[in-house]
Amino acid sequence: MPEYQKVLIIQLRQLGDIILSTPCIREIRRELPNAHISFLCHKMGKQVLEGNPYLDELIYYHEKDSYLQFLKHFQRVRSHAYDLVIDLMNDPRSGLFTLISKGKIKVSTDSSRRFLYHKTYPRAHNSQTYIVDEKFELLRECGFSPQDRRLDFPWFEQHLKPTNDFFQSTSYREGLASKPLRVILSPTHRRPIRKWPLERYCEIARRLVSEWGAKVTWVWGPGEEAEIDEAISRCSVKTYKAPATSFKELAALIASHQLFLGNSNGPSHLAVAADICSLQLHGHTKAVSWCPNNLKHRSIQSPDFGKVKNPTLEKITLELVWEKLEALKPEVRAEYEKQEKAQKKRWDA
Repeated sequence: MPEYQKVLIIQLRQLGDIILSTPCIREIRRELPNAHISFLCHKMGKQVLEGNPYLDELIYYHEKDSYLQFLKHFQRVRSHAYDLVIDLMNDPRSGLFTLISKGKIKVSTDSSRRFLYHKTYPRAHNSQTYIVDEKFELLRECGFSPQDRRLDFPWFEQHLKPTNDFFQSTSYREGLASKPLRVILSPTHRRPIRKWPLERYCEIARRLVSEWGAKVTWVWGPGEEAEIDEAISRCSVKTYKAPATSFKELAALIASHQLFLGNSNGPSHLAVAADICSLQLHGHTKAVSWCPNNLKHRSIQSPDFGKVKNPTLEKITLELVWEKLEALKPEVRAEYEKQEKAQKKRWDA
């Protein structure tokens, strides 16, 4: 194992990609407990990486930064003289940051920008590879031996306040004596092509309430509240709108449920990080790349994938989603029991 003293990891964006990069930080730290590990990303990454226990330094930029501010970012990166720079993103901007880093060894996957790096490696993943495993392949080329694919997204006691207030609200407390399963639905996405039809989510909500006795909560982000209000108004059963939250507060809320169903979006990765049961819906995004696809975390791919350009989620049928949820139900029950035991242990303490 090479003795790197200073390591820079680059994954500029998006939120999901940054969350999926967190195992790399932890696995490098496991093998280099005394190294200085920095992570470079867009400012949005602060929502994910602030408080990460395996990271020494978070360097972030914003596209609205002035020329002078960008020079300061460059100088900060350059001042460390990193032993190893790992560009997980490999796009023109990440390549530029790699170039000015003065890294002794600069690595990334192969592309037309290979001249910016000391070493590039062909993408080793095939059509059945989870993106975390793809990132791990790059680490192995650098001499590391990554093993644990778990996502890291730490949140703290203060981030539970919106969840606790929500659970204590009069409307939500109705029917809690039966200790129902708690389910998150996440029907939104900024890109329409990545949305499953809202009326199908409403029918799933009806079945979850009527047949599982579940409490269903709809989560949303900035600019998406009206869409959730529409979903609730369409439902023939009582469902609930999540409170406004920060990203870490949303993670705490999701972790307080047992099942997540949603489009491939940021909250879907939070569900994986929280390790509650999840079912992701994918159209043109490759399901096997974005979901770990194990007993607790499953996905459905549009049947049009690979057959038409930019397939939507329309071809994923309601009955298929319900069938997959029913198949996942034993794991959901096991998650419920685990959370109940953990809650009882806290009360006894």
